[in-house]
Amino acid sequence: MAIDVVRGVVNNITAANEVTSVISRLTNYTGTLYLGYPLASKSETVITVDALLVTREKGVIAIIFESNFDEPNEAQDLLYYQLSNNLTKYESLRCGRNSIVVPNIISLFPKSGYPKSSHEYVFCDASSLKETIENLPVFNENYYSALCEALQKISSMKPKKKRKNVVKENSKGAIIKQIEKEIANLDEWQKKAAFEIPEGPQRIRGLAGSGKTVVIALKAAYLHSQHPDWNIAVTFYTRSLSQQLKNMISNFSYEFIGDWPDWEKLHIIHSWGTESEIGIYSEYAQKCNIIPINYNAARVKYGRSKAFDGVCNELINQTVIDVQPYYDAILIDEAQDLPISFFKLCYKIAKDCKRIIFAYDELQNLNSGVMPSVSEMFGSDTNGKPFVELVNTESEARQDITLPICYRNTPWALTLAHCLGFGIYRKEGLVQLFNDLDLWEDIGYQVVNGRLEYGQKVTLKRKQSATPNYFEKLIDRSEAIQTKIFSDIYEEYEWVAEEIKKNIEVEELDPDDILVIFPDAYHAKTQYSDFRDVLLRKGVNSVLAGVSADRDTFRIEGSITCSSIYRAKGNEAPMVYIVNSEYCACGTEMITLRNTLFTAITRSRAWVKICGISPMMENLKTEIDKCISSSYELSFKIPTQVELEKMRLIHRDRTESEKKEIKDSQLAIQWLTKALKLGDIDASAIPELSALLEVLGVNEDDEG
Repeated sequence: MAIDVVRGVVNNITAANEVTSVISRLTNYTGTLYLGYPLASKSETVITVDALLVTREKGVIAIIFESNFDEPNEAQDLLYYQLSNNLTKYESLRCGRNSIVVPNIISLFPKSGYPKSSHEYVFCDASSLKETIENLPVFNENYYSALCEALQKISSMKPKKKRKNVVKENSKGAIIKQIEKEIANLDEWQKKAAFEIPEGPQRIRGLAGSGKTVVIALKAAYLHSQHPDWNIAVTFYTRSLSQQLKNMISNFSYEFIGDWPDWEKLHIIHSWGTESEIGIYSEYAQKCNIIPINYNAARVKYGRSKAFDGVCNELINQTVIDVQPYYDAILIDEAQDLPISFFKLCYKIAKDCKRIIFAYDELQNLNSGVMPSVSEMFGSDTNGKPFVELVNTESEARQDITLPICYRNTPWALTLAHCLGFGIYRKEGLVQLFNDLDLWEDIGYQVVNGRLEYGQKVTLKRKQSATPNYFEKLIDRSEAIQTKIFSDIYEEYEWVAEEIKKNIEVEELDPDDILVIFPDAYHAKTQYSDFRDVLLRKGVNSVLAGVSADRDTFRIEGSITCSSIYRAKGNEAPMVYIVNSEYCACGTEMITLRNTLFTAITRSRAWVKICGISPMMENLKTEIDKCISSSYELSFKIPTQVELEKMRLIHRDRTESEKKEIKDSQLAIQWLTKALKLGDIDASAIPELSALLEVLGVNEDDEG
């Protein structure tokens, strides 16, 4: 048992440290101490509780850092009624007309000589705080989870579906209905990530489905409630995140401040933007009297994968006007999608404290492999000292937080996603790996055999503590993942469409519970057009995200959503179909291809079906089958650091000229192979063949 400490905005550091010291000695209690917790009030102002202790044993205890020895009762009354009003809004905390939770209020004085406590009003100093807490009434622990949910505001994040069509006890619709009923409480890492605000940058690393977007939204609302005069930017690269973030932040803000956000101060803006649409890049360009470059022009100039990096670098190098920093805080979601130059741009426009908060999952990077270090992201001075260093110091808000628990994906889907993303069971060997090997344990894996060291063999599996228990309870492991191979695309689309029809008509899923992902973003529109025709013949409506409706709309009620991998990022669905998956089986840019597959699999909340066309799909299925037959354990040899660098070089993203050279080489090999088979060329006349065989490790004298 233990009490987590979450360090929010604190005005009285001395009192906060005293309370923290006392609370840490309550070893028989389970709960959370929030330092600087906001409560909405009827007067449209925000009441910040100096310290809010929530425990399974005592319920909710609000501690006021008091300095007024004359009339402390008034402050207690105000806080008592505000807490009561906030908690009684929740049906789960009411019994008839009565509130189940009675808030405890304590006034903490800096020294002795404070008023004598009564039945209603409790006063103490630091030396008597522990005894005072222990003397409070016992709380009914059956209501602890509901109390946490009410205080953390998570229930306001996303309204639960009614699902009136669900009548069967064990249908997929019924299972999802049960999962959606699970009380959503922040875990100890999410609480720290959401409420702790260090004086400087903060990194939040997390798995897909670990709650990064929720944390960013909650943090934005919290900052806005504590500093309504601040200019705050919340930015992202995936456009479909825009409405999702706006809805979350709106709901959280309403809970915290009793009103909708002031959108003149809290800006939800795209990382790029245009001349007519505000974005981090376009806004700064206009302040510098420079016309921002749009995507199409940037793609022509710098190539698709380097487009945004190119325009950000160009803007930084072109800037001649001295623009004063204008954002008090910048929050970045899905930071793995953004280039180094973008972070340098954010550093320029952030005020002195450089409060830049960025959340990412390294394997969801669809453009390159390894997330850069903070020194690469923000730069260094002339002496090589990094402008940004992330240090976690005891008694201070954390600068570096990892979220290890995955709430979206089943443990089997998540393990498989990592298996395919890294190429654990790929015949040709690994594609990539984390630089920081300790990150495996940070994100919820444990070593079951071997050692987590460079050059060593290791076997990993998901920790039970890193997965909510409702997946094992509600979902059949054998149904969570399905792989299908087809002879051609028409057979594939016919099968997928028929399965979707069954999902809706028999298994009681809503159409918008279903997501179909096309990994090949370049051909997604064409592929969707063919697939849509098959769906229509079966009476199933569909939309192509970002095309059928406006670019920020991802799903429409009554239709299934089809999406390219880029539009799917940041979104999720109970049932996910990945079609044409063979696209990710092989290629010259394996890191990007495998990250694409990882991202696609991790969109699923319950079931994922990975479909593709032979023969390439057979290679993927072999990897998938190996992962399943290994009971979802990952066994592999960790490369040395030299081998890792070589691996990343081989599988990296290529420039347009490199792609052309590779394509020309492929065509030349095809021609040569054909000519040799036909006997048009004598192999002995081509000495380069010997060199090629040597590189491939083949002896010319070997039989065959």
